[in-house]
Amino acid sequence: MSRAKMLILRGNSARAGTYPDEKGDKIAWPLGALHVQAAKDYANRRGYDAIVLDAPGQPQSGHSPQTKAALKKFLEDPTTCAFYGFSGGGYNLWHILHQLASLHTESLHRIDLVVVLGSPKTHKTAYQASGFNSIARKKVHPAQWKDAQWEVVYGTNPPPNWPLPPGVPSNAMRHMFCPEWLLAGMPAK
Repeated sequence: MSRAKMLILRGNSARAGTYPDEKGDKIAWPLGALHVQAAKDYANRRGYDAIVLDAPGQPQSGHSPQTKAALKKFLEDPTTCAFYGFSGGGYNLWHILHQLASLHTESLHRIDLVVVLGSPKTHKTAYQASGFNSIARKKVHPAQWKDAQWEVVYGTNPPPNWPLPPGVPSNAMRHMFCPEWLLAGMPAK
């Protein structure tokens, strides 16, 4: 029997000099920025096989290549039951959940975990199941709809006093270290 899977969505693509990698070097991110190993380690820690989608997080919309690829992957693989969206991928995750609620309502019941990191313009409540259940109830007779439920793990960006990994310059963009921060338990200020 195969383990459940977590679909991991990358942030925006960028040219070299924009976003730091795990060592603090500002490399190019053609497939979308993400500290992949930390994201995969989190998935494994939570009991999921990690599937990193190689599609950048921009643009953030219901019709973006990342959104379309994630929907296709999720709908084709019934063992995928968790999402992890970093930065632009976190914003796209809202569009993915909205489309599932609107077009594939029963698939909402398969989701048990939604992780959103580094997407502060959308509040944690926007990812909670209750809002998507409201959409689904309009598609299915309300008396026949059993509410979907999932856990939401949400973090904006590591606080200024959170220590960056050893060897990383102290002025490195903390946003990129959201995956490591999550692994550390997202300690507060």
